[in-house]
This record gives sequence, structure tokens and C-alpha cells, in this order.
Amino acid sequence: MLSVVERKFLALLQNRHGPNRVGWCGSLQLFADMIKILFKEDWVPSFSKKSIFILSPIIAFVSLLCVIPIIPFSPNFLIINLNIGILFFLMMAALSVYAVLFAGWSSNNKYALLGAVRASAQTLSYEVFLGLSLMGVVARSGSFKIIDIINSQKEIWNVIPQFFGFLTFFIAGIAVCHRHPFDQPESEQELAD
Repeated sequence: MLSVVERKFLALLQNRHGPNRVGWCGSLQLFADMIKILFKEDWVPSFSKKSIFILSPIIAFVSLLCVIPIIPFSPNFLIINLNIGILFFLMMAALSVYAVLFAGWSSNNKYALLGAVRASAQTLSYEVFLGLSLMGVVARSGSFKIIDIINSQKEIWNVIPQFFGFLTFFIAGIAVCHRHPFDQPESEQELAD
């Protein structure tokens, strides 16, 4: 949702029509972007290490897919109920760091490798705060199971007694996703000049 809100706001500021007018009030812009990405040419540079170049997006995608079964979509629809659900979530999130490192390493370019190390260091440093902000919720619910954490919020949401933890989680989540203003690893300013 934050991606949609950010794109709509930036489109309004930059006077771009797509994110605000594709579909009903811009609701189809993400699907238009998905179609554009699916039909792009799959190109592997000749100077790269091909096996690692192909492996890096696979690691990112598999780590995302491994998290989906532990998410309880409803009380009756729960695929896997792990005893260490939150820890498994954080572990799979940390695996995506390897995808960034492998992408920089596979390019066979020292500057790309330095950029990948910088991006990985930022991601890891914010994931520490992401994990620490969840520990107050775990202590309050008394369990690492995601379903137990959800059920412990029947009387009062965890946001209210753990407001600073929620704020830390929100900011760290934005930083881990490399959204603005935490998008220094992409260095868009240097790439555009």
C-alpha cells in the first residue's frame, strides 16, 4: 500500500498521468508495471559470472515465497503454524541480503560489488532494529507463533502499549525496503548525473 501511496503522491508532484489515471484512480498502475517487467528482455552480460547472476534473483524470490505459508490469512486458513514464526520471518528476510551481495559479486565489477556491500550493510543494520522492535510484541504475547500474537490482540492492539516499538518497526521496514528517504544504496542522484 505504501508503494501505491508513494507513487500517487510523486505522480501528483511531478505531473505524471499514469499512476493517477490508469484504471480506476490509478488502481491498475502496478499491474501495468508488472506486465512491462514480464516482457522485458532477459539479458545476461557476457562479462558476468553467469551462475551467480542467475542465482541472485532466485534467492530473493524463494526467500519471499518461503514466508507466505506462515502468514495466517484467516483463523481457519493457516498453512503452517511454526513455533518460531516470527524468527522464521526474520530469517527469510535476512536471506535477501545474499541476493544483493550475489548480484554485486556476479557483475564482475568492483564498484558494483562495493555498492552491493553498502546496500547489504544498510539492510542488515535496519533488520536488527526490525527484530528488536518485534521483541516487545513477543514478550507481551508470550509466544513466537504468529497466530498467538494475533490472538493476544483481542482486547487491545499491540500498537497502543508498544507504540515506540511500532514506530521503530515502521521506520525500519521502510528502510529495509530501500524506500525514500532510506534509498542511498541505489544512489539515484549519482546515476542520473
